[in-house]
Amino acid sequence: MVNNMKRMMLTKLVLSGTGKNDAILSFEKGLNVVTGDSDTGKTYAFQCLNYILGGERLPKKITEAQGYGVLSLEFIVDDEPYKIERMIGSSKVEIYYNEEKNVMPTKHDATNPNNLSRYLLQLLQEHEENALLKKNNKNDTRTLSFRDIVHLVTVDETDIISENSAFSSDQYTEKTVRKSVFKYVITGNDDSELEEVVDVSEENIRRTGVVQFLQKKRKSLLDKIDAIEGNKNFKLYTESESIHLMINKINNLRDEIAKMNVELTDNQVSIHGFEKKCFSDEVKMEEFQKLNQHYVAELKKNQMILTYSDFLIQLPHLDCPVCSQSILPDIITPANSDELFEYYKNYTLKLNQKVDGLKVAINDIVERLASNKENINKLADENKNLTKIISEKQTILSSLNRNIAEIRQLEAMKKSLEIYHQELVSVENDIIFYNEKVKNTKAPSNNRNIFIYDGYCRVIENVLEAWGFSDEVKVKFDIEKLDLVINEKARSEWGKGYRAFIMSAMVIGLMRYCIDNNQLHPGFVIIDSPLVSLKERKKDVTGKWVDDYMEKKMIEDIIEKDCFNQVIIFENKDIKYDLKYNYTELNHYGDGRKGFIPLDTED
Repeated sequence: MVNNMKRMMLTKLVLSGTGKNDAILSFEKGLNVVTGDSDTGKTYAFQCLNYILGGERLPKKITEAQGYGVLSLEFIVDDEPYKIERMIGSSKVEIYYNEEKNVMPTKHDATNPNNLSRYLLQLLQEHEENALLKKNNKNDTRTLSFRDIVHLVTVDETDIISENSAFSSDQYTEKTVRKSVFKYVITGNDDSELEEVVDVSEENIRRTGVVQFLQKKRKSLLDKIDAIEGNKNFKLYTESESIHLMINKINNLRDEIAKMNVELTDNQVSIHGFEKKCFSDEVKMEEFQKLNQHYVAELKKNQMILTYSDFLIQLPHLDCPVCSQSILPDIITPANSDELFEYYKNYTLKLNQKVDGLKVAINDIVERLASNKENINKLADENKNLTKIISEKQTILSSLNRNIAEIRQLEAMKKSLEIYHQELVSVENDIIFYNEKVKNTKAPSNNRNIFIYDGYCRVIENVLEAWGFSDEVKVKFDIEKLDLVINEKARSEWGKGYRAFIMSAMVIGLMRYCIDNNQLHPGFVIIDSPLVSLKERKKDVTGKWVDDYMEKKMIEDIIEKDCFNQVIIFENKDIKYDLKYNYTELNHYGDGRKGFIPLDTED
């Protein structure tokens, strides 16, 4: 899956020194212009930005900077604040994030992630993988550094008017790697699959090797295409429900789960109530059974007393078994015997009534217990079934939530898929070309893989047309020079004002292209003096000749199109135009700011 690239936004550059007032430049999202007279520190500030982003060249020595020795750059990535601090002349930086300080070297090291270059690349890419870049015709490679990216986003006042592209290099050893860097930024494909060039004399053998490499490249592209087209979420995105339907389904599932949880809770409350009733009835049952046992024992005792009472009544009619004399009738009187008999008879009747009442009460409790226990079992079964259904719906809900999270990446996947298909067509054409067994012929390098820059060229056409360069602009990309051909005329053949103007479009257009296509780019550009040399005269919509027509159109377009990106321009000209953006004016005199580095007398 394609990773979503993150972007940086610079917020503050600070130059400080012991006993000195801090020199500060603040930046915002969108367009930022630092303008003013010559020798007010604009170029020095540009060099400070380049230096704290890992540059080896020190900012130039100027009188105003004496006593200043520490640079700091504050920036944010996805609303998270970071700060880089570097002493001028040091090969190390201090990075502050989340109240923690990390000291690391500025120099890129492919074997150790603890350096400024790898740290910043990881912030943008969210992984520690090293992209490999071809650095010579032998297909030797080296890893991508953040400085490779800086070359594409910062253009100083010399390079912007140069006949050579700022994307390229005058050093022969850097030309090949600069091409690889630009290709990687445009496509996201590095040179890790390059094979070592075999030194053979026969052209057909060389072509066979190229075909083998291209076939591997084709397989790799097909694997990438299959990985995207086979992604279940990508299929969902392209073939079935829309994200809105999926959100509705998620909301319905959440409502159903909430209702079931309420029902589950209500059932549990009912079960608890039935259990309390069962406990109370079981206590009563035990008490009634003990009372019943007591009544039964009383009945037995009462029956025995009644038997003895009957025996006493017969005593006056019997002789004593010992002396054979009649028992005296005064021992018991008939009146006493009748009362005694009647008492125990009534007592027996009451006991039998109580026993019968207890039997009825016990039977009622038994029936109620059975009913309540049946209700408990029924509710327990309902809760068991509800818990199972809730678990199933939670599983579906979790799956849908994951799908929603991944849908944000699907557009990037779709664009990557288009690039892979385009590159596949090119590889297929190259395989056909190199399979032709001819001698002493070479395919011109400028004609191969040029399609991968077509999308970038379309962006530049839109930029230049929006900036009033021409009503219709046709742009071609020169792979060898990493430069443009505008309306069949190389950029190097235009005057220096137009060269700077076109170079600005190349840098800003590259940022827009990378952000639109989810490619590696920090999300900001820094340009020094893009307009100072521009001398042009165009007609506006009313037909009136306007001397600054193109530069005003440029500023208006940047404000509109790059409001979520960041463009920082250092310029000698006044390009405010009463438009709303972050504008810093440096002056030698007057009430305004006196330069990048404050005077000792200033607050």
